[in-house]
Amino acid sequence: MLENIAYIVAAVFCELYLFLMIRGLFSSRSQGHQFSHLKNLDSAIASYSKLIQKNPRDTKSYLARSSAYIQQERLTEALADCDMVTLLEPDNPYAFLNRGAIYGLQNEHEKCIDETTRCLELKPDTLDALINRAHTYARLGNIDAALSDFARIIELAPRNPDHYFERGNCFLNLHKYPEAIADYTHALKQRDKTWEYYYRWDCHQKRGIAHTKLGQLKQAREDFDLALKHCLFHEAIRLDPHDLENYILRGTLYYCAEQYQNALLDFLQIQKQTTLTPDQQAILGFCYLKLGEVQQAKAIFRQALESNVYNTDIDQNPGDPGNYLDRGILRFELQEYQTAIDDFNHALKLGEKSVELLAARGSACLKLGKYDLAKQDYETALSRAPDCPTAYFCLAWMLATCPEPQYRNGPKALELAHRNLELLPEINWNSLSVLAAASAESGDFEGAIKWITRAMKLAQNEDKTDCEKQLQCYERNQAYTDLTP
Repeated sequence: MLENIAYIVAAVFCELYLFLMIRGLFSSRSQGHQFSHLKNLDSAIASYSKLIQKNPRDTKSYLARSSAYIQQERLTEALADCDMVTLLEPDNPYAFLNRGAIYGLQNEHEKCIDETTRCLELKPDTLDALINRAHTYARLGNIDAALSDFARIIELAPRNPDHYFERGNCFLNLHKYPEAIADYTHALKQRDKTWEYYYRWDCHQKRGIAHTKLGQLKQAREDFDLALKHCLFHEAIRLDPHDLENYILRGTLYYCAEQYQNALLDFLQIQKQTTLTPDQQAILGFCYLKLGEVQQAKAIFRQALESNVYNTDIDQNPGDPGNYLDRGILRFELQEYQTAIDDFNHALKLGEKSVELLAARGSACLKLGKYDLAKQDYETALSRAPDCPTAYFCLAWMLATCPEPQYRNGPKALELAHRNLELLPEINWNSLSVLAAASAESGDFEGAIKWITRAMKLAQNEDKTDCEKQLQCYERNQAYTDLTP
């Protein structure tokens, strides 16, 4: 009966800025750049290759071709072109810039930092190098170095919304959620029509994720709704219904906005054409869970967990607490409560500050009968985020339904349950079920029957069974005790 802890896949994307040099409006290189701009990368590469055949020492064409190769993820060929530029011009900063980008895409973070630092030594204040290095420092957990680079980036271009957006992404990756919100807000205040058209939706989505991490669910919902309003995925899918990337992005955004049926349809559309990645499977599973298809959700969670997606991510980014949090939430849903707690503890040690972690760990402790620890986590979550409805729900549920009578407090549970309802973006069956349980524990069985009856109208499938169990207790003038494992 515990409320499902919100699972937000924070798919934080970092823009890759690559150097392209143009010599002559009507030259073959100019044609190549036009092809690159239009994403006709094969034609662009062919143009650069012809120039290289004519002049094997043409470093500008090598650089431009390496950038096109990078966009095609042909990283070995891109690296070979960069190496050729360094052989011909050992102090060409842009070869180091592109090579740093390649190593970044290969998750060779130390090499990425070495290459971008060499670029900056040769050409100080190169924005592309600073941006790449800042994000790489962040992925390695070197917070001070990352923020130092971002401070310089914004100092060099204070009116560019991209840089506030990118630093916001860095803060989000670093789990510094208030700072991320401040930067996203600053980016949204800038007046750049091109940026607003292409990136405003993403900024709203990322700010919504940060609000979610802080338990500010109403603000998060507003941002996710605005992201859906301003995104280009609906039109992109209409123009090209076979481009699966648009379904992935839109489906994830639908999930964030709690439009679970729409999210489910998008991910099922993807599944028709390709195998879902484990993280996409997890989102699909949570869609089923939110729609009351509990057993189907658990089967998907098990499959995602057994694919070891989080193990791989943890090996690649051992300092990122988000992977432990995500794995812990899946383990919680699979009733593996102790291993879930182990993951939550590790995430906390690595610096995770979200209230969803405290609520999730508290719920796992509650399931294991560690009531003092559960109560402590819920109260800590409330003290850190006094407007977090999830924390109010969890503590209210414990005080209303705990199997140990000394932990029950009907009037306090009722107060918390009403506050939970006030803070939610919209009423859901869980919010009404906890009101029913708190009412019953307070001796108001008529009120309990009223609330659980309303909850049953909103609940779906297996969730209705939980409501019926409560109703049977209240009709016998008995408080409900949560004995589910």
